[in-house]
Amino acid sequence: MKKIKFTSTNLINVILISLLLLSCSKNSDPSTGKIKRYEPNVTKKMEAADRGIFFDRGKSSKNNTFDFATSNVMWRATLDAISFMPLSNASYSGGIITTDWYSSENNKEMIKLNIRFLSDQVESSSIVVSGFKRSCSDIINCVTKPTDQSINQSIKLKILNKAREISLQEAAKKKK
Repeated sequence: MKKIKFTSTNLINVILISLLLLSCSKNSDPSTGKIKRYEPNVTKKMEAADRGIFFDRGKSSKNNTFDFATSNVMWRATLDAISFMPLSNASYSGGIITTDWYSSENNKEMIKLNIRFLSDQVESSSIVVSGFKRSCSDIINCVTKPTDQSINQSIKLKILNKAREISLQEAAKKKK
């Protein structure tokens, strides 16, 4: 076994690393060096946490808008438009919906969709639909090709029409 020699350089390095690790502690206030006391009031704790380094987000905390999937019209419209297809992946944070292979009557032809969201605006440039068609002569021999642009465009129009419908319904609810 090799013994480690403690030289002055090693000792200085250990002290510097220890000081760096101690300075990263969240329990002390850097201005006073005292240990912070935890606020038992949840509301005050949230207000304190809402302040940023560069911008004071605490001032606008009453006007927060939340980016949940239920508030995004395009996301909801897409799920409604393709509700007949089984989903393989739906990632709201990633902005993508992928369906599983779908066949209505003929098991020899199946379709799969990838829908990417570029923004939450109800515009044709906010969404990209790409589809794939699988044709099988038997279980082993299958050929997969991209779908025609007309199919992708018709699905995109169906989604946009549904999004407009949802937007109009929400606007009517707000007027009441």
